[in-house]
Amino acid sequence: LTGKQMMEAAKPLIMVVDDHPAVIEVVRVFLEREGYQVWTATNGQHALERLEAALARRRQRGDFGGATKYLPDLILSDIIMPVMDGYEFYEETRANPYLNHIPFVFLTAKQEDEDVRFGKELGADDYLIKPIESDDLLASVRGKLRRVSQRRVLLAQVMGEPGEPSVVGVMILIIFVLLIIFMTVVITVMWVN
Repeated sequence: LTGKQMMEAAKPLIMVVDDHPAVIEVVRVFLEREGYQVWTATNGQHALERLEAALARRRQRGDFGGATKYLPDLILSDIIMPVMDGYEFYEETRANPYLNHIPFVFLTAKQEDEDVRFGKELGADDYLIKPIESDDLLASVRGKLRRVSQRRVLLAQVMGEPGEPSVVGVMILIIFVLLIIFMTVVITVMWVN
């Protein structure tokens, strides 16, 4: 990777899914101004195809463990879209074990109480109503990305960095050694008696 590619990879990646090009452009500008990378899609099917293509590229390279680092850190999706609406797109991402960890925020004009409740009951990480102030959008994005960062830190602590022992690995080794010691003591006691 070049220095520029490494810097780009370090920026959080946000997928914006909306069938209105003007909305995509406004949200993209807000996010890029804050230093985020942005992927866009015009409906849920288009977004799902982009996500699956990213996963396929990683599988072709044999990078199964690292596939998620090349996926969006957050998805912002409209609900009312042609081809595949936001609800179906949400369900598709949640059904995929390689995508279901990505925080998902509805950004929609559907503002009736029952719509908001339905989106929250589905399990969306947030439900934002358009039009939205840039500060409110960015506050939600920052909060979700902070959680993503915290999970990554915890995962690195538990699983360890490549080439370094992990907490889980050390615990398994300790349990194995204790089991051998226990079995040795039991066999010795049985042998003596």
